[in-house]
Amino acid sequence: MPLDRITRFERTAARPLTGRAEGYWRPRVRALRHEGFHRSSPGRWVTALASVALGIAAVTGAAASPAETFTKDIQPILKTYCYSCHGPEKQRADLNFANFERFDQVLEQRELWAEVLGRVQADEMPPKGARELDYNRRQTLMDWLRRLPKDELDCNQLATDRTQNFYRGYVMSRRLNRHEYENTVRDLTGLDLKVGRHLPADGAGGEGFDNTGDTLFTSSLAIERYLDAADEIVTALLPEEPSSLTPAARAARERLLVAVPGEPLPAREAARAVLGDFAARAFRRPVTPEEVERLLVLFDRGWSRGDGFEGSLRLALKAVLISPHFLFLAEPEPETTGVQPLAPFPLASRLAYFLWASMPDDELFRLAGTGELAKPEVYQSQVRRLLRDPKAAALGERFALQWLELERLGGEVRPDASRFPEFDDELATAMRAEVVAYFNHLIREDRPLLELLDSDYTFANERLARLYGIGAVGGPELRRVPVNDRARGGVIGMAAVHVVTSYPLRTSPVLRGKWLLESLLGERVPPPPPDVPALKVDDHTVTAVSLREQLQLHRQDPTCAACHDRMDPLGFGLENFDVLGRYRAAEGGQPVDASGVLPSGERFNGPAELKTVLLQRRDQIMRHLVRKLTGYAFGRELNKFDECVLRDALAALRHNDYRPGPLIETIAMSFPFRHRFYAKTESPPES
Repeated sequence: MPLDRITRFERTAARPLTGRAEGYWRPRVRALRHEGFHRSSPGRWVTALASVALGIAAVTGAAASPAETFTKDIQPILKTYCYSCHGPEKQRADLNFANFERFDQVLEQRELWAEVLGRVQADEMPPKGARELDYNRRQTLMDWLRRLPKDELDCNQLATDRTQNFYRGYVMSRRLNRHEYENTVRDLTGLDLKVGRHLPADGAGGEGFDNTGDTLFTSSLAIERYLDAADEIVTALLPEEPSSLTPAARAARERLLVAVPGEPLPAREAARAVLGDFAARAFRRPVTPEEVERLLVLFDRGWSRGDGFEGSLRLALKAVLISPHFLFLAEPEPETTGVQPLAPFPLASRLAYFLWASMPDDELFRLAGTGELAKPEVYQSQVRRLLRDPKAAALGERFALQWLELERLGGEVRPDASRFPEFDDELATAMRAEVVAYFNHLIREDRPLLELLDSDYTFANERLARLYGIGAVGGPELRRVPVNDRARGGVIGMAAVHVVTSYPLRTSPVLRGKWLLESLLGERVPPPPPDVPALKVDDHTVTAVSLREQLQLHRQDPTCAACHDRMDPLGFGLENFDVLGRYRAAEGGQPVDASGVLPSGERFNGPAELKTVLLQRRDQIMRHLVRKLTGYAFGRELNKFDECVLRDALAALRHNDYRPGPLIETIAMSFPFRHRFYAKTESPPES
């Protein structure tokens, strides 16, 4: 080996070592030097390097197949180093490696093993305090994990009863959630009546959103509330005293009454025109003559008892508003079963409820009616048009707040009123509005989504700016304001995050670290064991120093360290923010310690340096964002057949400077978004 190449190798080998590799390599390098392996003896270096290469090949089992390596090397490693937390007796995070007795069982859960690789690479597994993997076995495990065969994706497939052993039977015909219902009433009538207040809250499901069909049940209570809401809507459109109408209500009434009785138009024919037009918009598709005729039966009932034209219309309109065709996003079954493209009208609704959380507008209806919407270039232009529309603010209001788990702010999550009297509903509204305005600004201006992590601006009104120490902001309206302190700018500098991740009486590094792991990084944090005592939630009795000490003791238990080694350092990086999100350099006369050390050895101090750490993990954060937005768009839990969408959407982000426009287009143009699986309907048995 030439001397200059040996010198370059030595320089490379002399780079600082981090993590557990240091414990393996440093004594071996010292031994080589002790035995006289210097640059002056290149022949001996060649011999040594050849030995190292042969040793690594032997350790990693390069000649063995992944199946052979699993039986020979991996199963003993798992039994020795992993069973104490993930074995027959204890299953942390519901994971039992003893269940993987054969290699084919490994291949059935490739996503799980990909996560295991990430944890081992980050030095998070085995946790500190547990039996430590030596370097050779660690490399054997990681090499095997990297060599596992990848799924071959067919990007033109959906989950069906044939492509999955257990087909979950996702039903895309689902009920409108409370917010979609309220928005749809607004766009249907032209009146912002806030009728969603009548309805019970919706639970989240799937990827964590309240538009998941599996969780949108219909209860008897909900039906009663829909009746109440329908009464309010009809009364607002056709009141007993039309003279009392506001200008907005008068315009809504005129839009509703597309025909009125008179010569030569009989009342019933005028009602046919009104009900046909209203029902078509409410049902988000053309209505059949038979459907209109059924509504006219109700009109006839009122007319026969002398209710007059508008009075007779009220009952029929109420029937439209409580119809399943209005309350549900129905996707009618075609004659052909299997995977089929969505028909134009269901496709228009699916797109509108993704980007607007509301019904299609007149242009979408027109394109669906002519069939033009099925053309890819027309459909893509509509995706872009809907994104430019002000109604796309629903992405911030419905997606962003749920993705970041901030909807509870001001409701079930509130700081203690006696300790923090500054907090009230007005401030809570401003905190949530900052997140919505910031996210929608990125969407509207097609700004890089990396600004979610760091930027030199935010959105604030007078109350919020005062909390942040920003001057020259007056009034209740939010506006874009510059921030000079890098602690602000990006979501981790927003008060909404700080309040939601605190206890009512004190901050919580654990809650904040858990939020960063789950909401931003997309890592699952299992619930704590039932026998672990909780820390005190009052900072009058828990100082920052004592809290750090308690958490350090907590992490000495390997069972706890598995999660807390990842969570706590991240959470301490936000300790400069108090419960309300005010910046503090000191607390109780002591400087705030916002430093953290991650299992990887990365060190940081304070929110600004924490941002640097997060930006280094941008791909992980963006991958999680892509998954969340895709789950929101599909309205269901994702499965392996959606991996193509996630891959293509993430590529679109990377290739376009992380701008949201191409990401959203990729999701909306994807095969699963524009297609649906229709199962074969079983014929009823003959009697």
